[in-house]
Formats: sequence, structure tokens, C-alpha cells
Amino acid sequence: MVSYPLFSGLAMGLAGLVVFAAMPLQAQQAYPSRAITVVVPVAAGGAADGLARAWADHVGKSLGQPVVVDNKPGANGGIAASYVAKQPANGYAILFGSTSNMSLNRFSYKTLAYDPVKDFDPVLMLAGTSQVLVANPASGIKSLDDLVRLARAKPDSLNYGSAGKGNSTHLNVEFLAQHHGLQMTHVPYKGAAPAMVGLIGGETQVTADAITSVVPQAKGGKVVPLLVFGSQRSPALPNVPTVYEAGLKDFPAGGWYGLMVPKGTPREVVALLNAETKKFWADPTVKARMDALFMDPPTALGPEAVARTMQDEALVWGPIIKRLGIQNE
Repeated sequence: MVSYPLFSGLAMGLAGLVVFAAMPLQAQQAYPSRAITVVVPVAAGGAADGLARAWADHVGKSLGQPVVVDNKPGANGGIAASYVAKQPANGYAILFGSTSNMSLNRFSYKTLAYDPVKDFDPVLMLAGTSQVLVANPASGIKSLDDLVRLARAKPDSLNYGSAGKGNSTHLNVEFLAQHHGLQMTHVPYKGAAPAMVGLIGGETQVTADAITSVVPQAKGGKVVPLLVFGSQRSPALPNVPTVYEAGLKDFPAGGWYGLMVPKGTPREVVALLNAETKKFWADPTVKARMDALFMDPPTALGPEAVARTMQDEALVWGPIIKRLGIQNE
């Protein structure tokens, strides 16, 4: 009988493929087997970036693979989101999601290079935080009641700053203004830091900013905190009422940061990231670090919490953005 080495080699190769295919999926695709990238939609520095780096450092050590933070700021988080949406759905590219890029941008941008629902699977809520409404001390505004009285007495005489058109710092103040029937002039800046500088310099009378930025300015007497956009008072600002205490019962929620992955990412990956985040918040050192950033642990882990929050925010913010005519390019 004649032997054909070519066909014999092919048969052996096919046999090897059959053996490989029979191996357990976990053995073929152990996760993670290389570095993971977390894409953060803000510049380095600040509370959100600090949260991302703390999580990445903790999870990287726990999983035995580096977790790299890649900052891609711009377009209210849209640049980061559109980048991750195009990555393979294998768990190695994770988006740092937030109210802005997951709930607001779909209504405030004329065209969006990603779809928060169709292009992403939610992983979990990573942390919650709050914004604070603050006033310039020279304005004489020392409480929300003061702001309401002054704005009603002199319509369009007050300016309020924000981190940009359609940003959560814009919409939170606008939500408040609509609730009380106030007419104030919106002054958008290119970020929260310039908006705070504008407030302190007297270009605006009020603005909203993350609590981590507000506290040092309040302690230094440079701003007057009026209201916390959240469900609970902050221990750092114990005398400042919440938006709910002020009667805005339909305010959707405080700010949040969560993890999103490209649509179709394996459920095992999502489950692992949830388990690692439980360990993250259970670490006393991490908890102390998060307290310094005024970050709160999530009330519930799992994809459902993120999906539910996105739905609730869409129901509230969608009509407001449409009514305001906000349309970013």
C-alpha cells in the first residue's frame, strides 16, 4: 500500500483540531490572560480618574494581570464610548460609563458614533457620587431659597456655569430651574475646572460641580454650598440639604460611574468583574481611599442595576433635553 505523507499529515492535523475543540472552553479562553484596558472618559486627575485607577490597581493585583487606565476625554464621554464600542467583545476593553455618556448623550447629540443600549452590555455600578450646587459668596446667595427669590425678582440676571452644554452639571441646574420656574443664563465652559474658576472669579453666580471639587473650595470660603444633588447628605457638608429635601422628589438619582463592555461579551467575564468589585469595596484601605474621593459603594451590583438606572434617567432627561433644544454636533 502506498503511503501519502501529505494526507497523513493532514489527518494528524485534523485529529489535533478535534482534540483541541473538545477541550473545555475555559481552558481555551482563560480570562484574563493578558492586560485589560479601562477607558476613562475624563482627563487624568480628579475624582473619576482616581476611582478608575484605584479599581484598576486592586483588580489587577487580584487577577494577576495588569489593568491599564487609558484616558480619552471629550464629547461628554462620547469619544471614550465610541472607541470601546468598536473593540472586540472579549473583556479586554472596558468602558468607564457615567450618566453623561450612557444616558444623556443619546438625546443631546445630533449624531452619536455609538448606541449606549445596542453597542454595550452593562457590567455593574462601580460607585455613586453627588454634585453640589454652589454660589459665589459675593452674590449674597446663602441658600436655595435665596437663589429662588433673587432669580424670580430679576429674571435672566443670574448666570450659571457648567462643564459644557448637555453635561450633567448643566442639566442638574436646569432641572432645578424648571422646577422653580427660574430664568437664568447658562454659561457653558470647557470642563468643570474652568466653570469653577468662572464662578470664583464672578463670571457666574452659581454652578454645579462634583462634591470632591466643592469641599475644599467651601472650606476655603470661596464658594457657598446650597444643595446636594443626591439622596443623602454628605458627611463633609452635613448642613447642606439634598435635592429631595428641597422638594424635587422626581430627581432621577445622584451621579454614578459604572463599567460597560462591548455587546456580546461573555457572561463569565461580567460575573468575574462583579465578584472582583465586591472584593474592591470590602478592602478597608480601598474604602478609606474612596471616602477621600467622596465615592459611595453601589447599593447593588450586577448589570440590572445599570440598565434600570439608564432607563430611569432616559425617562427624565430625554424630555428635558428635547424641551431645551440642546443639540451638540
